[in-house]
Amino acid sequence: MALSKFNLFIGDVLFNTLTGYAVKLNLWEIEKLRKGIVPEHLKDIIEEGFSAADEDLEEEIDKFLRKPVLEPTLVLTYNCNFDCIYCFQKGFRKNVSVSDKVIRGFVNYIRKNERGRKVRITYFGGEPLLQLRKIEEISRELSDLKYSFSVVTNGSLLTRKIAERLIPLGLTYAQITLDGPKEVHDKRRFFVRGKGSFDVIVKNLKEVQDLIKVVLRINIDVKNLTEIEELLDELKREGINKVRLDPHLVHSNTFRNEWWDFTISSKAEGDVLVKFWETARKYGFEVPHDVFRLGFCVAYSNEDIVVDPEGNIYPCWAFTGNPLYVKGKLEEDGSVKVTNKSLWWKVKIEDKCKSCPYLPLCMGGCKFLSSINGDDCKREAYEKVVRLIRLVMD
Repeated sequence: MALSKFNLFIGDVLFNTLTGYAVKLNLWEIEKLRKGIVPEHLKDIIEEGFSAADEDLEEEIDKFLRKPVLEPTLVLTYNCNFDCIYCFQKGFRKNVSVSDKVIRGFVNYIRKNERGRKVRITYFGGEPLLQLRKIEEISRELSDLKYSFSVVTNGSLLTRKIAERLIPLGLTYAQITLDGPKEVHDKRRFFVRGKGSFDVIVKNLKEVQDLIKVVLRINIDVKNLTEIEELLDELKREGINKVRLDPHLVHSNTFRNEWWDFTISSKAEGDVLVKFWETARKYGFEVPHDVFRLGFCVAYSNEDIVVDPEGNIYPCWAFTGNPLYVKGKLEEDGSVKVTNKSLWWKVKIEDKCKSCPYLPLCMGGCKFLSSINGDDCKREAYEKVVRLIRLVMD
């Protein structure tokens, strides 16, 4: 039996980056497998998730492109009640919210493409909860489908009352951002008149964490790196312990480059992430399993369109508002007019990546960053991060 090229030996754990399977073994079993010898009593386990027969990456890509869920995104407005110092949309922000015409097109697109599948919409902004009634309108319009939705929100408006109002309509989770303890966060993410937002977000987190799943994003760069542990400590003291942490190491951004001069170097990314998750565990937070799962990006799923208030379609959230990255137009009847074929990306694995055991975790890296830097290789970081699999298995 041939072993998969995506197997990694991490101490006493065998982990496969393609299947996501992991198993604890005795050291003598590990040594045998390292030599390509499969002990008789392990043959069924190895065949199930660690053999070369399981390493059909093309099949996994095909499964991804034939997802059982349709997951489009709608940018409800470019308006926002925050004036975050690093906002990538700031240079493109318009006083515009989604029109009835675009809503009709979005609803019609979903009805044309859901084909009996689940539908999970992400509402994005600006601040999407400024358009609460539009969320309610669309949700009622799609209530006959297998429909649910999430919001990417700054958290200031997601009170318990609002959550309870939206849950019957399909709200399942929200992404909210905190970038450090109060004194750090309030200098980065503040209301349009300058008032800090930390206290109101923490209050809302405490009120909604029992009602919906919350992904707590933390943007990390060299200016707040040393304060992240203080944030985790504060969350624990406030009883905010049911959120899923999402550390985001910021990258160079050609749209708002003056702030992202403070990015963490690619060589340091692995060490930063390992320290983050080890610290998170110390404060009672779980390391989520999807840290170690397939690294497919929404930009490759062309049916999961990202639509802005004017009906423009973009490859992913990070491009919204920038006219250089409009790849199509959503028509009122739900059809899509392609305006830039080069931005309708397909999954393409470079030859230099095909033999890498970490390929399933990154799928060649970010298409956009690769186009700028030549590649977006994260092998050095993944070599360190995968060792966290032992924390998940404890």
